[in-house]
Amino acid sequence: MMLMNFLRKTALVIITPIFTFLLFAAAFDMGILRVVSQPNNVKQVLSDSGVYNSAVNSLLDQAKQETSNNGSLDLTNPTIKSAANATITPQYLQQNTDSAIDAVYAWLNGKTPQPQFSIDVSSLKDKFAAAASQAAEQRATTLPACTDAASASAAVNDPVAATCLPPGVTPAAVGSEVQGNLLGGQGFLDNATIDASTIKGKNSNHSIFASQLKDAPKQYQRIKKTPIILSLLALLSAVAIVFLSSSRRKGLRHVGILLVIIGIFMLVLAWGMNEAVTKEVPKIKLNNAVAQTDVRKVIVDLEQKIDQNYWIFGAVYTVLGALAIAAAIFWPGENKKSKQANDDLEGEGRTAADRIDLKAPDKATNLSEPKAKATAKTPAEPKPAKKNIEVK
Repeated sequence: MMLMNFLRKTALVIITPIFTFLLFAAAFDMGILRVVSQPNNVKQVLSDSGVYNSAVNSLLDQAKQETSNNGSLDLTNPTIKSAANATITPQYLQQNTDSAIDAVYAWLNGKTPQPQFSIDVSSLKDKFAAAASQAAEQRATTLPACTDAASASAAVNDPVAATCLPPGVTPAAVGSEVQGNLLGGQGFLDNATIDASTIKGKNSNHSIFASQLKDAPKQYQRIKKTPIILSLLALLSAVAIVFLSSSRRKGLRHVGILLVIIGIFMLVLAWGMNEAVTKEVPKIKLNNAVAQTDVRKVIVDLEQKIDQNYWIFGAVYTVLGALAIAAAIFWPGENKKSKQANDDLEGEGRTAADRIDLKAPDKATNLSEPKAKATAKTPAEPKPAKKNIEVK
């Protein structure tokens, strides 16, 4: 009996922290999934980040130059960047990115074998080349004629960055050369169409979705089930605490107290996170004012989504804990059993006492009567005295 009691208490000590951990893990896991597993949340984060406003310049800086048979073209030149931003607008990038995000999530959820999206880059490159040609031609009209061979040679090699117009070269010819370099060169917008098959890993000829990420849908679908698994484990831990406690009432009360404590902690945590972000985010300073605003928006946006999750879980845990404590207080079965057991014990005590009281005189009488019969002697009647009869 002592061994069983020791094992029960040991198991209770082990399961209690596990139950607490599972409650936190379920809330944290659900919070992450609420942000990551929803395409609209990802779209909003990207939009608030300002990535669409700087994506074109970043791509041009990465490509650096467009190389063709006629020479190379500096893609970091302000004229080229201006034409690219006028053609590839943030709205265009966001629209196509949102479509690609929807396609990727459909693939992750097992609805399609590969992400089904397609972006027509050929028409986009045509527009970009035409805009860059027009911008280069307009710029060439403002240039003076070259007066020496060195400057003329430099203008021929890089017509966009030229500081003068070589002899015999017209502004229209400069624009035409820029357009030809962009359309026939490689370095920026090389693929005619961007789809799942054209997105490849480093040093690989296979699509990243068919190679490195081929198991991503299975893993993603498993991860989506983790909140349910953690919640079920937490429920089983709570049931184990109830049954391992010395009484059902104490176990239920124990679970309720833990739920209330963790729920209140999460509510305080949610409030604290909101206060910290409200105070600290405005202190973030970057050299670029636009990037600074975008970074602040992303942080606030993510915090609000995670914070909302902790508010929900904190309130749910607190309410469930209060209900468990109330159920323990008004637990009916244990009170009735205890009262009945006491009544039975008292009744048995009274019955035994009554039997002893009733039988005691009988035993005394039975024991004393034989003794009385054995010892008591009936006094003999006196014999009549003999009288002498006198005869006369």
